Amino acid sequence: MTISLIPKRRGFTLAELMVAMGITVLLLTLLVSVTGVALDAWRISRNKVRAARQAKAALEQMSRDFESMVVRTGNNFEWFYAESDPNAPGPSSNKSPNAARIIMFTAATDRYNGDIGGTKDEGGDVSTVGYRLFYKDPITNEEETKYDVFALYRKLVNPDETYDELLAQDDLESEFGRYDSEIDESTNFVCENIFELSIVFTVEFTETLSQNERVTKIERIPIISTSGAGSAGELRIFGTGIEVDGADDEDYARGRVISVDISVTVLTDNGIATLRRAEFSATALEKFLVKNSYSYSKTILLPQP
Repeated sequence: MTISLIPKRRGFTLAELMVAMGITVLLLTLLVSVTGVALDAWRISRNKVRAARQAKAALEQMSRDFESMVVRTGNNFEWFYAESDPNAPGPSSNKSPNAARIIMFTAATDRYNGDIGGTKDEGGDVSTVGYRLFYKDPITNEEETKYDVFALYRKLVNPDETYDELLAQDDLESEFGRYDSEIDESTNFVCENIFELSIVFTVEFTETLSQNERVTKIERIPIISTSGAGSAGELRIFGTGIEVDGADDEDYARGRVISVDISVTVLTDNGIATLRRAEFSATALEKFLVKNSYSYSKTILLPQP
C-alpha cells in the first residue's frame, strides 16, 4: 500500500477572488483619482505660468513706453490718442469686449533697432508707438485660419520719420493711419492670447468753488466699450488739454493725466480653441472666462510736461 506525503493543492475560493478583485479595483480607482488630481494641478499651474509670461511681456513693454511718454503743452497739437477699438478682434460670435487701441509719442529705448548712438541714429529721441489687438495666426501672419489667436502688436515709428510725418499734427489718429497696414506685421508681434486690453486714466485737475476757493480733484476715465458709469470710448491729449469722446468742456479738460492703469485678460490655449468653435451669450462668456482666463493689471505713473 502506497501512502502519498504530498499535500493536495487547494485553490482560491470564489469569495477570496471577489475580495481580491474588489481591493484591486479600489486601489486602481484611487490611483486614477490621484493621477487625475495631479494632472489637473499641473495643467492649472502650467496655464498660470504661461499666462503670467504673456501678461508680463505685454505689460512690461507698454510700461516702458508709457513711462517715457512725451507730451508738450502750450500748443494745439495732439500728443496722445486712445480708443476702444470699434473693430474689435475675434471670431464673429466671440469678439473681444475691450480692445484698446493706443497711439503715443514716447522716447522709446528700442528706436533705431536699439542702436542708439550708432550709425543708424539720426539724433532724434521722440518716436511714435501704436498698439492694437488682432485676431490672426502670428506664425503665418494670415487671418481666418484654424490657428488664429488674439495677439498684441506694437508698431514703432523712428524719430526721423516721426518728426517728418507725425509731430505737430492736430489729428494724430488720422496721420497714423498710413501705418495701419504695417502694425500687424510679424516683426511687430508682442505676445499672444491677450483677449482683453483696457486702460483707465487718472486725471488730476483744479476746480474753483465759491469765494474763489480752489480744490484739487481726481477723475478716473476708463476707456472701455462695455457699459459703465463714467466710461468713455475715446481720449485725446492735446497741448491745450484733454478731450474725451469729442468733448473738451469737462471740469478735467484742463487737468493733467498723472497715471494709467493697464489691464489685460489672458486666455489659456484651451480657452482659445474653445472660442474658435463655440458661441457664447454674454452671461455664458463671462462664466467661461472665469474658468479659462487670468487677469493682470499694472499702474504706471506718467511723466509730467
